[in-house]
Amino acid sequence: MKVVELSEKLEDVVAKYNLSDSASVYKNEFAIAKTQDLKKALEEMEQEGRILKIGIVGRVKAGKSSLLNALIFDGDSILPSAATPMTAALTVMEYSPDTKAEVEFFTQEDLSDIKHEHDEYLRQLENLIEEKFKQLKEKNKKNKPDEELQETARKQATREMKGNDKLFSSYDQYCRIKDSDASLEELKEFEEITAENTQELNKKLLDFVGADGKYMPFTKSVTLKLNEENLKDVQIIDTPGVNDPVTSREDRTRELLKYCDVILIVSPSGQFLSSEDMDLFDRITTKEGIKELYIIASQIDNQLYGSEKKAGGGILHKVLQNTTKNLTNHMHSVLSKDEYLKDNPTFKSLLSNEVVYSSGICYSLMQSLDKKEQWDKNKEHVWGLLTEQYKDYFSDDTIARENLKLLANMQKINDILNGVKDEKENILKEKKDSFEKAKEKGLKNYQNALIKEINRTIEKLKNSDIEEIKKKIEHMSKIKSKSVEVVDEAYSDKIDTLEYDIKSSLLDKLNSYFRDSKRDISNSEGSETESYTVDKGWFQGVKSLFGGDDRYETRHRTYTTVKAGHIRNSLDELTDKLEMTIDIEAKRTIEEWKKELVKNIVHTLRDVAGDSNLEIDLLSKTIKQIVNSVTYPEVNYGGGLPSSLRKSGTLEGSSAERFIDDARDYVDNLKGQVKSDINSYIKNLVQKLKETNIADSIFKKYESDMKKFEDDINNKTMMLEKYNMIVSELEKL
Repeated sequence: MKVVELSEKLEDVVAKYNLSDSASVYKNEFAIAKTQDLKKALEEMEQEGRILKIGIVGRVKAGKSSLLNALIFDGDSILPSAATPMTAALTVMEYSPDTKAEVEFFTQEDLSDIKHEHDEYLRQLENLIEEKFKQLKEKNKKNKPDEELQETARKQATREMKGNDKLFSSYDQYCRIKDSDASLEELKEFEEITAENTQELNKKLLDFVGADGKYMPFTKSVTLKLNEENLKDVQIIDTPGVNDPVTSREDRTRELLKYCDVILIVSPSGQFLSSEDMDLFDRITTKEGIKELYIIASQIDNQLYGSEKKAGGGILHKVLQNTTKNLTNHMHSVLSKDEYLKDNPTFKSLLSNEVVYSSGICYSLMQSLDKKEQWDKNKEHVWGLLTEQYKDYFSDDTIARENLKLLANMQKINDILNGVKDEKENILKEKKDSFEKAKEKGLKNYQNALIKEINRTIEKLKNSDIEEIKKKIEHMSKIKSKSVEVVDEAYSDKIDTLEYDIKSSLLDKLNSYFRDSKRDISNSEGSETESYTVDKGWFQGVKSLFGGDDRYETRHRTYTTVKAGHIRNSLDELTDKLEMTIDIEAKRTIEEWKKELVKNIVHTLRDVAGDSNLEIDLLSKTIKQIVNSVTYPEVNYGGGLPSSLRKSGTLEGSSAERFIDDARDYVDNLKGQVKSDINSYIKNLVQKLKETNIADSIFKKYESDMKKFEDDINNKTMMLEKYNMIVSELEKL
């Protein structure tokens, strides 16, 4: 690294000749970092660029495990499929020479979250049972006993509540936690699990991620470190197939996804882009590193029969072509209806792409075609359908292998991943090259500034008279008290302007951010209407026989909906903007103020003392050093969202209304808090600056520098030789 070598050599020269005083001014001006920090930054860039981060998003039983088994494990059934949303732990996969797993378990706080959702499930279940019971009682023509009606109502309500994956999985999980005899304390010994190979590790993990695993209810996430060649330079984030009821795990899922280079949204072809899939979309934020987004229509082999086969005339390639076209049209239709996705640049790119189909099981069949005796029932079933419905395309292994490869379509997905990786490497190379060039330019400017500074010192030494310097030192001692007074006055005036400048530069920008966030909240709010039937009683039924109104009346109810993830993304973005803007704007304003302060103090002293009584270059350098040495309080704003707003998916009814109210209250409260924080910061800054006796520091340093210059003149020959040697060394770098 050429730039690191230059930095090291410059540091050596500065240390060797004790030039830290002169160097400090230019280090600040040219943003010169320590060599070790520069080296670390470049190494981190290289490391970051080597890893391709792939996010997998999809609901339970969408075919994610089969897809990953095909992509990473060459079709072997290494990853277990999640049986329910509850068993789908967050899984991270990465390369390691040693095969092991790191298991993270829920904390006590996480278990409280699950219990809260469990209790909410029971509350909603009881309300629904009561509602169903009333309906059954109104229609009870056969006079069934209340106990029987109550049991029927409970069955109907339970069946309906199971459709709410998020609540039901929390209820089911908490029941398993209560039934388990395990404790959080004893789980600590299982935080790392080692194995000889991937198959052995998979068996050991069944206790932690298997549907009936002893410790499954407590498992939050699993990081698999596997000795698999296909995982080298790759990290895969396989997300839970449900918007997680556990806030901390959902937070981590979203955090990992936002730094992915590519996200594959896996949706089964038979229920392509359902409402459940769309709910998972709002886990995906596009404010960080996501470069590519693709929708994978998985399990394409399930769509080759019936009407699709008939429409394609039984010709496999044509059936596949028609099916892909239909899926693509459906994707465009669904995405076009969602205003948030339609206007989002990353999601918008999907509208110009064709759906990528896949079949993980067909890839597995292709890879094990000569080991049919080892197939499980699922593989035998899929193979049986293909050979029965498309006999000519699977009549012998050679033809079958080609057509299974076509249906698997793994080459297309690998091409996508390789394309993203190539693009990432090019972008990273440009970024690294640009960073190195900027740092090299800064170091060259720093080097030249030091050379110019020392050359000016050489010229002054050659041309200065010792008696003249003594007179200047004596004159400054006479006017010091007056000079201190005028410098203090100029400094105080500039503090007042800094207070105004920071306020005005910050508040205008921050107000626009809050307006944008409120607009996003309003745009994410919607409504839906559902119909229901009301029984007006037997008397109305009798009247209807004689031309009266019908006994049963259809009524409509409108309720509020909200895309919680969209609002959460907006609020996260608001917080990030606030933190970045407050920090950057405050620092920028202070840097501009420091430059003006130096000019102002120099101008003030020239008016008081006169140029003939000052060493102007030395004075300017002294003032810069003192101003830069003042420590300024840090300003930052980093407030996390409250748990009530860390939600995803589509909320309905009272839940949606509460969420919207909470979001608006949060923005209003945050606005007041940020203004208060800014005022407190400015107050602390002003107090800190006023407590700094800058005039006294300047004159002490100036007197010390003048005395050193006097000593240099008294040892002119030796000092000229030393400074010329420094210039020579700097010029050779």
